[in-house]
Amino acid sequence: MDNETIYGIRPIIEAIKAGVKIYKIWLLQNKKNQLFKEVEGYASKKKIELLYTSNKKLDKLSGKIHQGALAQIKPFDLIDFEHLLKKNDKKKNQIYLLLDGITDVRNFGAIFRSALATDVSGIIVPENNSASINSDTIKASAGAIFYIPVSKVNHLNDAIYELKSRDFEIIGLDEKSGINIFNESFNPKTVLILGSEGKGINKSTLNILDKKVCIPMLGEIKSLNVSVACGISLYHITRNNS
Repeated sequence: MDNETIYGIRPIIEAIKAGVKIYKIWLLQNKKNQLFKEVEGYASKKKIELLYTSNKKLDKLSGKIHQGALAQIKPFDLIDFEHLLKKNDKKKNQIYLLLDGITDVRNFGAIFRSALATDVSGIIVPENNSASINSDTIKASAGAIFYIPVSKVNHLNDAIYELKSRDFEIIGLDEKSGINIFNESFNPKTVLILGSEGKGINKSTLNILDKKVCIPMLGEIKSLNVSVACGISLYHITRNNS
């Protein structure tokens, strides 16, 4: 049976709320708080195998900071790119995130939290040079990843051309741009592209964007963590379109 082991009480709670198939749950014995009781109730209702065990055993099973909870779940399902676009076709306001070379799982997971909070329609990543969707990503997202469709494509540029044909405005966050994001208005159908912290957006992709914008920096440090920059940008775009 294929499965993914996730850890942390909050990701497990969110997996429960999102209706993810859960095969087995381990909880730290004698730990009783509201979230643990919620998990126990769900396991009883759905007849999921629930095991109580020691902290040492949980450490061995996860090798991570598990907060006293582990679960075996059905592996995360990706969505076909064309199906993703069709699914959201009737929505008036649509924001897609394209992640070009985001390989750090903590940044990857944190981006999902901001995306969920701003009603992003989907996240698109390349087949290669992208963080995996695994237990670390799920933990970093605090379970937000369960609510946002994710599509993998062979080439981001091909996805961009398809989105352009559907009247999306393609925006790239580029610290070298002289255009302040807060001075700009955006199309109700917007694609925001984020590059890696080291290399930024691929040059060939930069060349086909509709607009390159930056977040103004007032202090001595001239760049932001990519997940922080993502949250700031998404909130501005969402506020602009509300």
